[in-house]
Amino acid sequence: MKRISVAIGVLLVAAIFLWAQRDRIAPGAYAQLEVRSVFPREISPGKYEQVREAELQALAAQGWELVSVMPYIYRNEEHGPDMPGPRPVVTQTYPAYFFKRVR
Repeated sequence: MKRISVAIGVLLVAAIFLWAQRDRIAPGAYAQLEVRSVFPREISPGKYEQVREAELQALAAQGWELVSVMPYIYRNEEHGPDMPGPRPVVTQTYPAYFFKRVR
């Protein structure tokens, strides 16, 4: 009697465990996403143009969701009068934008 109740208990636990697995999401059932990257444009060697705000607004109107913004190009320029000695350096950052949307 004791062996039968242990066997029934093990079978019952296994049945509950298997029944609980049916709620898992099947492979390929996730939302399919498209990704898009927008980078600054190089207008001449070593010179870049920031991404226009109108372009970002147009992507938002098309349903693209902004996921990340990160510095893509760091450009150091010396500024100030032409005098002997070092001039102060100014760093310009050109960010890249990353978007996603459901297919």
